[in-house]
Amino acid sequence: MRWVGIDEAGYGPNLGPMVMTAVVAEATDCGRGPREPGPGRALDFWGDLAGTVDRAGGDPARLWVDDSKAILHGGKGRDRLEAGCLAAIHAVTDALPGSMTQVLELLGAGSRADAELAPWFDADGGSEAWPWIRSRSAAEALLARRPLLPDLGTWRLVAIHSVVVGPARFNAELAMLGGKSHVHFAAFAQLLRRVWERVADGVPTSVIGDKHGGRHYYLGPLSQAFADAWIDRGPERADASRYTLRDGGRRLELSLVPRADRDDGLVALASIVSKTVRELWMDGFNAYWRARVPGLRPTAGYPVDAHRFRRAIESVAATTGCDPASWWRRK
Repeated sequence: MRWVGIDEAGYGPNLGPMVMTAVVAEATDCGRGPREPGPGRALDFWGDLAGTVDRAGGDPARLWVDDSKAILHGGKGRDRLEAGCLAAIHAVTDALPGSMTQVLELLGAGSRADAELAPWFDADGGSEAWPWIRSRSAAEALLARRPLLPDLGTWRLVAIHSVVVGPARFNAELAMLGGKSHVHFAAFAQLLRRVWERVADGVPTSVIGDKHGGRHYYLGPLSQAFADAWIDRGPERADASRYTLRDGGRRLELSLVPRADRDDGLVALASIVSKTVRELWMDGFNAYWRARVPGLRPTAGYPVDAHRFRRAIESVAATTGCDPASWWRRK
């Protein structure tokens, strides 16, 4: 059995990227056998990891895995957010990334240029080494505990895939596809396609993601994105929209539900990775402009404050030929 959680961060801002992530877990040999349930089997994420993982606001000695908004709240919790991202990357790759470039590579998100981060570092040869708030020694101590490895070894994290849609790409896709929700679905389809390719091994796969802006009907865009698959439509209601993708020996169960990042551990982990990558991206963006505009306060990029930031940097951007289309999302 294979389980996948998908979630994004940064759908609403005017500044910075939208980041979407898929976290993939698979049953191990220990978790297979005559008693293994069928495709509907759920993953007991928090139960299986009860000794090392807790919800936001829980045991401070354990790793917090929850909706990223519950972890990073009121300007606090960045270290715990990063801890979750580091633990997920390490669980899959056994690596400890020492730069933003390595973070992107390990997440399959391409280069700094692909993520549109290069201008904010490369203009002055800025350093991007060790982007994390916590020290390397503290990170190593955390990862030595293997907090995302179940004691019984019945499943393990096997892959993390992220898509970083920078402002220029966001604007280009907005013009081409005709709406913000279409840009969101294009990133989702890109990740789902990676999962679909993995499903070629015949392992039954369950994918859970958050509802896309409250939308309930996905058969149309799914059919366009997966013309090679037969798609069975299940219930399409406010509480869940469900579909089954089939093709030969491949079978993928897709569920899109509201507040999935609160109720499903893999979706929560995808939320944490997406939010962390976006925060790191914004660190570079803020540092670039603060070095050029004295007294400039950093921004998270969301409406209202994003307009304050734009007014502050606009004249400098104009004198340097920095086109707003490369850093300001139109919607």
